[in-house]
Amino acid sequence: MTKKNKQQNTSFVICHICEGTGKKDGSVCPNCGGLGVGAFLNGYFLYWGLNLNKSAIKLRQLIGRVHLFVNFTAFILALAGLGALGFWVWRQEFFTYFSFTGYKDPLIFLFWLGSLAAMFIFYRISEESDKMARIPKEILKKNDLTTPDNWKELKKYKYKIEISTGFDRGALKVLEESVDLAKKMRHGGADVMHLFFSSLKDGVVSALLGRLSVPGEELVGKAKRQLLNLDSGDKENLSLELKEVLIEAFVQAVHFNQKKVEAVNFIMSSQMHDEVVREILYDLDVDSDKIFNAIKWFRINDEIVENYKKYKKMARYKPGSNMDRAYTAVATEVLNHLSYDLTREAKWGRLELCVAREDEIEDIFQKFESGRAGVILVGDPGVGKNTIAGGIAQLMVKEDVPDIFKDKRLVELDVARLVSGANPSEAQQRLLVIIDEISRSGNIVLYIKNIENIVGIQAGGGESLDLSEVLVSALERNSFYCIASTSANNYSKHIENKPIGDLMAKIEIREPEKNQAIQILESKIGFLENKYSVFFSYDALAEAVKLSSKYIHDKRLPAKAIEILESVAIKVFDEKGKESLAVKDDVAGVVSEMTNIPLDKVSEHEEDVLLNLEGFMHKRMIGQEEAVKMISASLRRARVEMRDSKRPIANFLFLGPTGVGKTELAKTVAEVYFGDEKAMIRLDMSEYQEQNSIKKMLGQESDTGYLTEAVRKAPFSLILLDEFEKAHPEILNLFLQIMDDGRLTDGQGRTIDFTNCIVIATSNAGALYIQEQVKLGTDINKIKEVLINEQLNKVMKPELINRFDGIVVFKPLSEDNILSIAKLMLKKIEMMLELKGIGLLAEEDGVRKLAREGYDPKFGARPLRRVLQERIENAIANLILSDKLERRDVVVIDAEANLQVRKGREL
Repeated sequence: MTKKNKQQNTSFVICHICEGTGKKDGSVCPNCGGLGVGAFLNGYFLYWGLNLNKSAIKLRQLIGRVHLFVNFTAFILALAGLGALGFWVWRQEFFTYFSFTGYKDPLIFLFWLGSLAAMFIFYRISEESDKMARIPKEILKKNDLTTPDNWKELKKYKYKIEISTGFDRGALKVLEESVDLAKKMRHGGADVMHLFFSSLKDGVVSALLGRLSVPGEELVGKAKRQLLNLDSGDKENLSLELKEVLIEAFVQAVHFNQKKVEAVNFIMSSQMHDEVVREILYDLDVDSDKIFNAIKWFRINDEIVENYKKYKKMARYKPGSNMDRAYTAVATEVLNHLSYDLTREAKWGRLELCVAREDEIEDIFQKFESGRAGVILVGDPGVGKNTIAGGIAQLMVKEDVPDIFKDKRLVELDVARLVSGANPSEAQQRLLVIIDEISRSGNIVLYIKNIENIVGIQAGGGESLDLSEVLVSALERNSFYCIASTSANNYSKHIENKPIGDLMAKIEIREPEKNQAIQILESKIGFLENKYSVFFSYDALAEAVKLSSKYIHDKRLPAKAIEILESVAIKVFDEKGKESLAVKDDVAGVVSEMTNIPLDKVSEHEEDVLLNLEGFMHKRMIGQEEAVKMISASLRRARVEMRDSKRPIANFLFLGPTGVGKTELAKTVAEVYFGDEKAMIRLDMSEYQEQNSIKKMLGQESDTGYLTEAVRKAPFSLILLDEFEKAHPEILNLFLQIMDDGRLTDGQGRTIDFTNCIVIATSNAGALYIQEQVKLGTDINKIKEVLINEQLNKVMKPELINRFDGIVVFKPLSEDNILSIAKLMLKKIEMMLELKGIGLLAEEDGVRKLAREGYDPKFGARPLRRVLQERIENAIANLILSDKLERRDVVVIDAEANLQVRKGREL
């Protein structure tokens, strides 16, 4: 019967006769043969068979100490023998009697004894190396898990692996400590929590948790409390669940292509199989993805070191020149002058490690093995096309490639040098010579970066071939293999439906997914750490991937994340100094500076602002409580990411007469949420009444569009669409897409992201109806319902109306509202005068008189602005220009709204 873990596909086979103990009535279970629990992997049956009772552990420890003592004694004897030889030679007369075979000197005896000890040490090292724990190579070929039908089938099975033979000394030591811990705490047998707790002492595990920014003391404390809560009892040395964890650790080591199981593998397998361990780590912000990627990080670093050693070894068999191993290749003088040998660079370890692109490389090899002479890697700049080419070169050095690629060189053609200083005819002649050299050499795979650069270059008359067709002719004859790269845009423009596009297979290189991108960064971060003497936490890498994916859309992963991390390294070095740790907040700060988006954690001050948005908005906005309340709620949801991330932050439609504060509220939102009322892209939609005005908004190949370019440069902003209903229906359809998908394609084919924008459309539709119904005292919700059903549907499609998160009806302003607005406007005038050292005082009656003069129910606050300009601002300007109003003077608005000047004191 099969028991499956909830998170993984590993299938465990448990004998239900012995219930996983391997025993029945004190004897070996006839069903499972004493194995109890196991799993199939790659055609092998995995089980735990190492005895871990107290006496067995003591015996192994004693044998280990004896071996250590013997080795140490032999080492001392070898050193003594070497020292005796040196002393004996020093006693001779300037090496005259260097032959010592006939001497019976005790020093000579000690030398021979030391020589025997040295040979013994060499023998012991060789013997221990042969017995060293390692995972069988055969099982590393693939990672397919299978499950037997029954235990009877298992009895006939020949391929069994007792997995403890693949555990290194550190892992076995941790396991023995967990058994000892269980005995000391009188828990009977060891369980998963004992293994997890003991693993925390391992040095590599500590380093792993350090990269994950896990507070060690808190983690140990939580694990210790759980151990104290375990029940005592008489259990087996290893519980059934613990055996499953050990088997899972072995499976994970195979997945990571490790040579042996290490203690660090216990962390991931414990997290997978024990809910308590999973919850402890979750409380410390660590999930399975983090553990997997962090272990992968350590494995990548090991692989870099291993590859360097392997390259040095394999490089002895890889010629450093253009020759193959059989020395049958011919010289390629022209190609050598116009190319860059990637296999030579890989041989000396100068290429970056290609990580998390195994599927793409396998796809490339399959295309060649199926008979294609060439492939084109198609992907946006920055996704890693050149790194994949470098990865193929590294595999060619190790000869870990299909037979058709073995004993060959991968050479990158320098297209710039090919065409530099040459007319089309000369460039074509150069390419023909290069192709001839490659064909005759027989050991070259050609790589052409940005292959579109040779498309369309023609020599001579109209009937002559362009350079790409010269290449096609050679590939059709199967003269050699070619790998090329280009961007998706250039592929569709220059290559698709052309002879070269038909001949060469297309391999799409997509932007890596989250975990894939993190692993790629892990392979590159060591260079930045060495260059800037800073260290990065795992969370910093993950944050770079997350924030760059969300907020930077004109570049691609992993390039844009690497660019961010380099900026973080520079900033951390400048602010914190050498050997400092870069954390996720440092990444958020850099991305915030790059995009002008507040990405840091909600601070106490910002938390206060968010919880009291209505009050902050009413400092600028008079009345319109419903509108302010609705928008405040939306902004709070957006700030804590309680929204659909594929749509704009919020989409609002403001309805109401002119002058009631629709635009003012939009400015207030920009100031409160985006930090500046200038963070607003404003469009007068009455300018887009013609269908061809789409080009003005989106741009075209030769020019950028106003809206798309503005959002591309400032993706975190408010978009204000004045008089929305006046735009052409095709323009309105664009905003239907923006509000639904959060993106738009501009005239140059770029995708513009609107998910960090707030869209506010204003309209005067139904303004007269609103004024009339408010006078009659009609409920505002009833007014809104009639507006939507009878007014808006005449100027907008129902599906567009439904895309708005909120439709806000602005009421006409009352006289009291106008009075409050007048005070706000006078406050702004006062602030402008303060800059000149002039004060402003206004009597209440004077302000009321100005408010009455500026009140018009039809036009809202707009007449008031004109009144203040004419009665106050113009008069103040005249006084200043005529030197009647100077620094330290005070302007007084009296009860009749006239200006008086109160002179300041003389100095």
